[in-house]
Amino acid sequence: MSFAHPILKVDDLHTQFHTDEGIARAVDGVSFALYPGKTLGLVGESGCGKSVTSLSIMQLLAHPGRITQGSISFQDRNLLSLTENDMRNVRGNDIAMIFQEPMTSLNPVYTCGFQIDEAVMRHQNLNADAARAKTIDMLHLVGIPAPEQRANEYPHQLSGGMRQRVMIAMALSCTPNVLIADEPTTALDVTIQAQILELLSDLQKRLNMAVLLITHDLGVIAEVADHVAIMYAGQIVESGDVDTIFHNPKHPYTQGLLASVPRLDETRDRLSVIKGTVPNATQFPQGCRFASRCAIVQDQCNNQPQLIEIETSHHVACWLA
Repeated sequence: MSFAHPILKVDDLHTQFHTDEGIARAVDGVSFALYPGKTLGLVGESGCGKSVTSLSIMQLLAHPGRITQGSISFQDRNLLSLTENDMRNVRGNDIAMIFQEPMTSLNPVYTCGFQIDEAVMRHQNLNADAARAKTIDMLHLVGIPAPEQRANEYPHQLSGGMRQRVMIAMALSCTPNVLIADEPTTALDVTIQAQILELLSDLQKRLNMAVLLITHDLGVIAEVADHVAIMYAGQIVESGDVDTIFHNPKHPYTQGLLASVPRLDETRDRLSVIKGTVPNATQFPQGCRFASRCAIVQDQCNNQPQLIEIETSHHVACWLA
């Protein structure tokens, strides 16, 4: 990526969970950078480590998860060296996150407005009246009708699309520099999904935010991302700009993901699938982690490939690329 300077940089990140079955290496040497006004799409199947990567950045890992190696630099400060109190000042204010399921992320016993008020008062030093005015403005900004009324309603009184908009309003209420969106449209129908994506794109342009968009939906990535990182079994196996990844994929996993997307210009009896499943994070193989599912596997795949640049800004971890 040929942009000026990254606002957030993840370098050789390792996140592990010590379990009864062994050490789960959920994130195993991940590196990427986010740039102002640009969107990085992080793509992969469930269980590949995408959400754990985002929770590692926010330092919201549940026990027994912990970061064992690497650095996360935001505006040239290593977030891993901050105290919990300092991290609270960053979280929500400088780096915000839209969680995967708003019904479980919003507190059911507080009104939607109160939950946004709380974030604004915590980070913007506003009094209750000023915070409520800001909340109303944010709800209006994300396209919620009658925001004064909705602010006094509870999450269960709103539709899925409305709840997601409340989550976005909360995340953007302090005008963050970085927004992490963890599958923000998964539970929504396609019409609402398109509206949410258009809203995020519009707000990104207004605020010049860097966005990390986590999803398994390549259609969403094609629509909104500038750069794509394909994640498999805790590692990034291919990365590049969105045109390169979609038109010249080199890793068999990336090729398999793209082949599994239904196309209107093709007639097929059956959809393409990637056989098998993502290996257990406590039992990753020594060599290429995709080898057991790969159709072109060879002997050299018993050794783990490194992520290397095969052309300008296009990196692949595959012996056969």
